[in-house]
Amino acid sequence: MISEIRSHQRRGEEQLFNLQHESMFQQYVGIVIRRKWTVLAIFSVVFSAIAIYTFTAVPMYEASSLVLIDVREADNANPLSDAEGTATANKITNELEVMKSTSNIVSVAQSLLARKYLDPASKTILPIIRPDAGEAPSDSILSEQAVVGRVKKAVEFVPIRESDVIKITAKSSDPREAALIANLYTATYSSHNMSLSRTRTQALREFLEGQLIAKRSELDTTENELQRYMRQTGIVSLDAEASRSVEHLAQLEAQRDGLAVDKHSLQKTLTSYQEELARQEPNAARSIGESNDSYIKLLQEQLGKLEVQRDVTIAQNPTMVQQKLYSDKLEEINSQIDEIKRRLDARTKLYLKSVLPGGLDQTSPNSSYLSQLKAKIIDQQIALQGIDARIHAIDAVIGDSERKFNLIPAKSINLARLQRSRMSTEKLFLLVEEKFNEAAIKEKSVFGSVNVVDKASVPTMPVSPRIVLNLAVGVLLGFGLGMGYVLVRAMLDRYIRTPEDLKRCGFVPLSTISTMNGEMKKIEQEIAATKIKRFLDPHLIAYYRPLSPMAESYRHLRAKVQYVHVDKPIRCIVVSSCNPKEGKTTTTANLAVTFAQTERKVLVVDADMRRSSLHVMFGLRNLTGLNEHLFGKMTADEVIQKDVLPNLDVLTCGLIPPNPAEILGSKRMRDFIVQMKQRYDMIIFDAPPLLAVTDAAVLATEADGVLLVASSGNTHAAGLERIAEFLTSVGVKLLGVVLNRFDAKREYGNTYSSYASYHYGYYGYDLGDNKKKGERRLNA
Repeated sequence: MISEIRSHQRRGEEQLFNLQHESMFQQYVGIVIRRKWTVLAIFSVVFSAIAIYTFTAVPMYEASSLVLIDVREADNANPLSDAEGTATANKITNELEVMKSTSNIVSVAQSLLARKYLDPASKTILPIIRPDAGEAPSDSILSEQAVVGRVKKAVEFVPIRESDVIKITAKSSDPREAALIANLYTATYSSHNMSLSRTRTQALREFLEGQLIAKRSELDTTENELQRYMRQTGIVSLDAEASRSVEHLAQLEAQRDGLAVDKHSLQKTLTSYQEELARQEPNAARSIGESNDSYIKLLQEQLGKLEVQRDVTIAQNPTMVQQKLYSDKLEEINSQIDEIKRRLDARTKLYLKSVLPGGLDQTSPNSSYLSQLKAKIIDQQIALQGIDARIHAIDAVIGDSERKFNLIPAKSINLARLQRSRMSTEKLFLLVEEKFNEAAIKEKSVFGSVNVVDKASVPTMPVSPRIVLNLAVGVLLGFGLGMGYVLVRAMLDRYIRTPEDLKRCGFVPLSTISTMNGEMKKIEQEIAATKIKRFLDPHLIAYYRPLSPMAESYRHLRAKVQYVHVDKPIRCIVVSSCNPKEGKTTTTANLAVTFAQTERKVLVVDADMRRSSLHVMFGLRNLTGLNEHLFGKMTADEVIQKDVLPNLDVLTCGLIPPNPAEILGSKRMRDFIVQMKQRYDMIIFDAPPLLAVTDAAVLATEADGVLLVASSGNTHAAGLERIAEFLTSVGVKLLGVVLNRFDAKREYGNTYSSYASYHYGYYGYDLGDNKKKGERRLNA
């Protein structure tokens, strides 16, 4: 049972929520419809501006080329990306920055200036290097700096998602120039990339080439000296033992000199890394350069000695390869080498962790450029220490071998030294030559990391302005701004304009009275045509046009007032407004006429003792009235003007007193109201505006309620709220609000027209018929 109750409660809340939102939506729609001309005006301005721009803008064409970045080749181009596993995204980002570099843009600008003409046959100057119209002669060209600026704006680079492809796009007012710039930029970047990729291998090749020339010269010198000595002494060979000693020493010296070449190459690379780090972080470069690990150095020395020992063992025992003792010795040495390498690798990682804040995680996409640079410097330093250790170990072996070498007989020692020098120089020359050939082949095999996938073609359709898109945006933006403007203005606008505005402020709209300027002119024309002296004001629409929609609005108001309280009929009301000139007197007079038309005895009283005007509405004199009666100068029967219209008596204000509020709140006024209730079915007081003076509030305490008149577009909601609060504080009943001067067509648009036509037709309203009825009333 409880669950069913809760279910019904939830459904009720949902329905209430939906109704509230539907009502709010209807309000917004109503606001837009009421202000449709404002919306259309804003739409016309916005749409026209966008349309003018669209059809007058210079068409722009776009041409694109596609390049594929080979990240493996990109590693070769960037020495700092040698670490395997560097994030591909970082490499693509690096290439994008290289593309945008000033050097590339300047190269493209220079190529465009060198080309000058878009079409050499027609001598048409490229638009990108031509000054704007009116700035310079038509055959002049811009400076290189100006062209660089234009190229920078004309070209953009977009990486294709989830690929290693980058799109190079160029824009221009000429489709041929757009394709030319895109292809020219692609070629320039590809050439620059190839040059950058070959920089490292080219430097190594040039260094080895110099070493090769030097070693060739040394080899020639030693060979010449050896031949000259052999001719002079007649000694042409050594014994077997001396030959082996010479060959062994030559082999060791060649290895040492080869390591020296490698050391020199590594030292140059290390120096370039240190210079780059010094430009970025001088203090870090100094601290890393001074850092060292003695244990790593000790392990490298041990490793160098073991490797040299293994090489010497192999060189000195070529005939013992198949013997078990020899193989056991080599296996023992190799196992020691493997163990030292393992310890060296572990120690190196610990050392890098202690030196680098980020450790060894060079594969992380977050590893920075500086971290990679620091790691490279440390790797080079450790590699140099390893080479130094091997050189020292070889030097020690060479020292031992030289002692044996010096035991060669004196007659053969000089020949041995010369053969040793020639052999070591020859071996070193062959080693350098091998490395030079490898470097030359590697340099020639580097083609850069950029592969052109698609060249830009001449576009056939402009990319801007996009006519359909721009016009669609103009439509959406125009209507959006228009509706936004009227909605925001409506939300900020606190003036009462429609019955819905009254409801939103918490008031009861009893009726709406349309503007009557047009009807008044027709009535005045009819009165003039009858040639009868006018005594009733044309504002009395309920009298002159009893079948008109405005008269029906007053009858609607009469019905609402009549049945506000079913148990206690309303017999005495006060009609007032917030401010002057809002139509309270016109409403009072017409409401009194409609009540009189129901065969009720009605008294309408002009209680506005500050600016009385009710007597003008009925064409009466205002020499005596309510003021004279309350002061006891005349009786009620003497001041009331009877049968002004059938069943309608009028009591004018009389002379203006100095203290209206005291008079209206006096005991004589209360007695007067009691007395008039016994004689009349309905008493209607026309009171002063409530925001101006308190007369109406004082009078309303003796009446059955107050009827407020609000002028559409002129009455502010805050004024009504203040009046409602004040009336509640003094215990006065607010019957409701009449919205006067309401222009339904202006507020609701054409949606009201069909209703208005039906309204007129239903009540049989016709100018010709009512002209005759008006003449009969005037004659009467």
